[in-house]
Amino acid sequence: MKMSTGQPPWSLELEPEETWLLGILLDVYQPLVDPDDEVDSDGEADRTEDLDGPEDGDADDDCFDFWESDLSPTVIDRDHEDPALRRLFPDAYPDDALASAEFRRFTLAGQRRERLDDIAFLRRALDALDEGPLIVQESQIDQWLRVANALRLVLASRLGIVDETTADQAERTAEQDPSDIVHPAYEWLGVLIEILIEVSWGQD
Repeated sequence: MKMSTGQPPWSLELEPEETWLLGILLDVYQPLVDPDDEVDSDGEADRTEDLDGPEDGDADDDCFDFWESDLSPTVIDRDHEDPALRRLFPDAYPDDALASAEFRRFTLAGQRRERLDDIAFLRRALDALDEGPLIVQESQIDQWLRVANALRLVLASRLGIVDETTADQAERTAEQDPSDIVHPAYEWLGVLIEILIEVSWGQD
C-alpha cells in the first residue's frame, strides 16, 4: 500500500491481495447495513466466491473459514443484539430503550443509505484500482475513512476487542494461530486509516 503526500489529489496504490481483501470485507459489511440486500455489487458476482485470493490459487482453504462461517452474510445475526450492529448503529439513549428505538425508527434508514452510498463508492474505487493507481480527491477522504472505520469496527466485534486489554489478548491469540487472517486484516485497516489521516492532515 502506497499513497502520495502533499497537496490533493493524491495517488493511492494497493496490492492485488489488498484490493481483494477490501472486497471481501465489503461483502461482509454490506448485509449488516442492509439485511434485505444479498451482496451483489451492481449485479456482479459475489466476491466471496473467489476465496482462493486474487492470483494465488494455492492458498490454504482453512485460512478463509472465518469469512465463510463466522462472518458470512448468510449466517450473520441481523438482530440489533449483534455486537457489530450495536457498534455500527449505537443506541442514542443507552439508558432509555424506548427513546433509542424511537430515534432509530426515524434515523436508521438515512444512516443505512449513507453507509450503502459509501460502500458503492468504495466498490467503484476498487474496480479502478484493478487498472492502476487511484486518484483520491480531498472530498473523498471522508468516505474512505468512514468505510475503513466501519470495517474495523465489525472485525473488532468479531475479535472481541473493546479496549487495550482485549486488543492485546486478540493479538496474542493471533500470534498462536498462523492461519488466522482476521486479526491481520484488522491491523491492516488500522494502517490504512492512519495513512489516510496523515495524508489529509499533512497538506503543505
